[in-house]
Amino acid sequence: MLTIALIALPILLATVIFILGGKAAKNIALGGSLVQLALTIFAAIQLHQGQTALLNFNQVWMGSLGINLAFSLDGISIVLALLSAVVSPLIIYSTFNKTLKNASVFYGLILLMLGSMMGAFLAADAFIFYIFYEIALIPIYFLILIWGQGEDRAKVTLKFFVYTIFGSLFMLISLLYVYQHTTPRSFAFDAMYQAGQALSVVEQGLVFAGIFIAFAVKMPVFPFHTWQPSTYQAAPTAGTMLLAAIMLKMATYGLIRLVLPMVPDGLTEYGSWAIGLSVIGIVYGSLMAIAQKNFKLLIAYSSIAHVGLISAGILSGNIQGVQGGLFEMLSHGILAVAMFYVYDMFESRLGHDDINKMGGVRDGHATFAFLYFALVMGSVALPFTSGFVGEFLLLIGLYQANGWYALFGGLTVVLGAVYMLRAFQKMMLGPASAVTTAFSPMTKQDKIILIVLVALVAILGVYPDPIMKMSNTAVESILATIR
Repeated sequence: MLTIALIALPILLATVIFILGGKAAKNIALGGSLVQLALTIFAAIQLHQGQTALLNFNQVWMGSLGINLAFSLDGISIVLALLSAVVSPLIIYSTFNKTLKNASVFYGLILLMLGSMMGAFLAADAFIFYIFYEIALIPIYFLILIWGQGEDRAKVTLKFFVYTIFGSLFMLISLLYVYQHTTPRSFAFDAMYQAGQALSVVEQGLVFAGIFIAFAVKMPVFPFHTWQPSTYQAAPTAGTMLLAAIMLKMATYGLIRLVLPMVPDGLTEYGSWAIGLSVIGIVYGSLMAIAQKNFKLLIAYSSIAHVGLISAGILSGNIQGVQGGLFEMLSHGILAVAMFYVYDMFESRLGHDDINKMGGVRDGHATFAFLYFALVMGSVALPFTSGFVGEFLLLIGLYQANGWYALFGGLTVVLGAVYMLRAFQKMMLGPASAVTTAFSPMTKQDKIILIVLVALVAILGVYPDPIMKMSNTAVESILATIR
């Protein structure tokens, strides 16, 4: 029942906010997200102690079609559940200094989106996973359309929505094909794994291609990325945080949960093209980030590079790659929230995010400079930061698959240092301009959010073992099915 509570709580609170409205909406949203964080930590403790009675739920929904309301929390899904639960209060709190029209709808949509994404992470039925995977699109569509930036946000949002829906059709077709080979008919993960592994290599290859295309659009991976920069640019900061920190992780999570155990022979035979696209995305995203003048677009392209490495590592199909992918999902989610919050601090104070028009902000803002620099170090995978742990394991996993993949994948570290340190230098160092001298000191909200994020990056970097131990058994179980 705990799994149901983790999904139902934000959805029920969203309903309450939609109905009641009022100025209390943001406090209800923040309070609810903190309660969910407490429940998720309790679930992690239960999992660590081997007490799984509260972590599984299975109720027949459409029995004739073999569809159950099945949810389960294991060592893989707990990492994504923790990511969602940890960053959601920070995302909500980051909006408290803003004046929002229809604030109750805004916070209700955020909670609805969080509940939908949690549903995808906890689903133990492929059809239920697909439903929550798609439902999460609806709240973010309206968040960008109503509270987004730019006159063309309606066009950008429609492109994002249609692009993602169209990509998801490939996954649905692939899942239905595997479902037709289950006996008896069932969308339960175990049944889908067994049916998928029984398919011929060619059939598995086609199923793999369909599912990967859907996930490649959501992550996104080159060349399916074209919706991302414009959507990130148009979205409100909170919406961008949700997209980059949590929503794209539904796709990388899906690679582990669906692709690896369901079509292992197809991945082995035909997966090199998908890994190749992921590696190309690493280089492309990094080079595009170097070329950006706007900080928000720099972070957007940086995300493409980091997600490309996650995708390539997971598809390498070994324990280092999968473990590294899981840990990097957690690290990237935290750092994405951090970087977009730093962007928002600059944009709200200076009225722009043009890197070339900044400078000298460190003068008089030493604490902010230190916190921002610590986050930059996490982004460039400095040892003893969360970014190092995930990327190190991913590169080991890639090297086991192909040394050339690891070589080009490693460019994300080198090129990442180029664009992140260059941005920090131009924004924070050097002489102050007439504009940057007016950069106001950090507020209490800024300090709380940045200190919490820096602490998470440091703690996970220095002591990653609890996360690794929690996920290890489930990862080994997934990989055991494909050997």
